Amino acid sequence: MKLFLSKFILIFSFLFAYAISNAQEPNVIKIKKESDLVKVVFDNVDLKLMAVDRFGNPRQNQVVSYKLWIKGKGEAKMFPGSNNSLNPEMIKELNKLKKATKIFFTDINVKDDDEHALKLPDVIDTWFPDCKNCDNKRGGY
Repeated sequence: MKLFLSKFILIFSFLFAYAISNAQEPNVIKIKKESDLVKVVFDNVDLKLMAVDRFGNPRQNQVVSYKLWIKGKGEAKMFPGSNNSLNPEMIKELNKLKKATKIFFTDINVKDDDEHALKLPDVIDTWFPDCKNCDNKRGGY
């Protein structure tokens, strides 16, 4: 009986020590902050990119980098960008276009409200040229 009681006390003390050691370790909860920014839109009047939050409101967050692709006949030209506004080289290339053309913004990185870099989805848009560049052979359309 003494042997059984001593084994029981020994096992009970090990279980008690294990329970206390686990109870003293703090539980860690990891929280990943989600950004309010969900996409970027192209403002074809001011020729700039604007970040949009999850509620659809335009924001003034800085666009750090992106690539503008202009689809041409059999090829696409790529222009790197580093701020919200299109650079003069991009504007010059867009103004040369004579018909509606697909443009793509890829690899878009924006600074969120805490100044952290955030990658946002690609943007596909259509560029419509000025009518002075239009091909008038088909009635000006």
